[in-house]
Formats: sequence, C-alpha cells, structure tokens
Amino acid sequence: MVLKIGEFARISQISIKTLRHYDALGLLKPSRIDAESGYRFYEMGQLADVIRIQALKDCGFSLDEIAKLLPTHDAATIGELLRQRIVAQQRFVEEEQARLQRMMARMQQLASGDVALPYDVALKQTEPLTLVGLRRCVASTEEIGPLAWMVVEQLTEQGIVISGPLIHLYYESCLDEEGLDLFVGVPVLALPSIRDDLRCERLAGGESVACVVYRGDYVGIGTAYRALNSWMVASGYHAIGPGREIYHWSPLHTQDAASYLTEIQYPVAL
Repeated sequence: MVLKIGEFARISQISIKTLRHYDALGLLKPSRIDAESGYRFYEMGQLADVIRIQALKDCGFSLDEIAKLLPTHDAATIGELLRQRIVAQQRFVEEEQARLQRMMARMQQLASGDVALPYDVALKQTEPLTLVGLRRCVASTEEIGPLAWMVVEQLTEQGIVISGPLIHLYYESCLDEEGLDLFVGVPVLALPSIRDDLRCERLAGGESVACVVYRGDYVGIGTAYRALNSWMVASGYHAIGPGREIYHWSPLHTQDAASYLTEIQYPVAL
C-alpha cells in the first residue's frame, strides 16, 4: 500500500519535516517520488523502519549511526554497539548523580547559614607537574614560611628556572616525631641536575581535585579548609592523596597580606 508523505507522517506519528530530513540523510528514503509534482510516497511496510529508527534513537544512537545500522540485522554487531552505549550511559548517570550530590551539598550550606558559604568549591582535573623542592617534618606552621624561603633561595643559587607558583604538599603526620610531613616545591619545565638535599616530586595529571580559593593573610586559612572539608563530606567525596596549597599570589610577590591568593586542593574520589 502506497501512502502520500502526509498520510505516512500521520500513521507513523512523525512530522513531514522529519521525514524529509531522514530522506536527505539517506536514512529513510521514499519508495517513490513523482517526477512531475515532486510528491514523496512511502510504502506501508516502511513503518517498520520508522519504528526501528525510533528504537535505536531511544538507545542513544545518532542518526549517522542509525543509518549504518538500519540495513543490518546482525545481532552480534548491534549487541556490541549496545554494550558500548550502555557503558557510556552508566558513566553519564554516575557523573550526573555525583553532580546532584554536589548540588544538594550546596543547598545544605545555604539552608544552614554556614559561615563557610563565601567559599565556592569546585572539581577540576589536574595537569601533570614536576616539582623540585624540599621535604621536611616541621613542628609547627611557623616553620613553613622559612622552609619556603629556603627552597626559593636554593633554587635561585642553582639557577633552576621556575615555571609556576610555589606549591606545598601535606603528607601524613611524621612517623618518628610530631609535626607536619611537608614538601615545598615549585614546578619546573625540565628536571635539572639536583644538588644538596633538593628532591623531585612528580604529580600525575588527570586527577580529580576539589579546590577552594582563599584570599588574605594565612591566619584565617583554616576557614577555607573547613569549607572544603564540609563540602567533601556533604558531597560524598574523600581525599585520596596529600592536600595541596598553591600560592598564586604570596609574600614572594607582595608585602600586602590582604592580597594573598592561595588555592587549596584535595585529590578526591567518591
């Protein structure tokens, strides 16, 4: 049974515009086009093709992919493509569930009137970094500043070219004594010939990190840490590596403590 395009559109419940688009893509061509009027005609049997197109679209296949799949009924080929699509869809669902959890955590902060609210927490992917610096066990935070200056002085003396801001890595507590197990270093473009007690730390790229930016004197930096930790708990994340402080604007650049800009990062996972 031959149908005009309007009749076929009504029966198949898709628009004439869509049928013309499918024709242009070679996805579903009319069985006949009148040479004089240009009218498109379809066979009733093509309704099965329409249903198959809709089923494959519902599985997430693009029209280009469907055009290749439509002529074949090879179950193995279609099954493998569906398996790949399922894996991709599962990954998408997991990402969206994590996004929803972060949104709920943000809403929870708003509802509670949390004092840490001024801090916005974000997730991002890291770039690989090669750091050169010193690792020490410091007894208190008062020793961090002098250690940072020591690193800068040694690097300057050795003529090592610095390619980014000072970075602190906070490991677990020192094993043999109380204090902080701290690495202080800077990114370098090429690994130099290291002398004295300088050491190299390589940070793998592609890590997910939760980060927050703190502005001002380091006396109040604890509020940013509390905001970040609160967000991680509410969002279901946990730290999987040493915390990082990136000193984008620091005493190395200015004496105005109010203008210090420090980014705090934790490598995280759900």
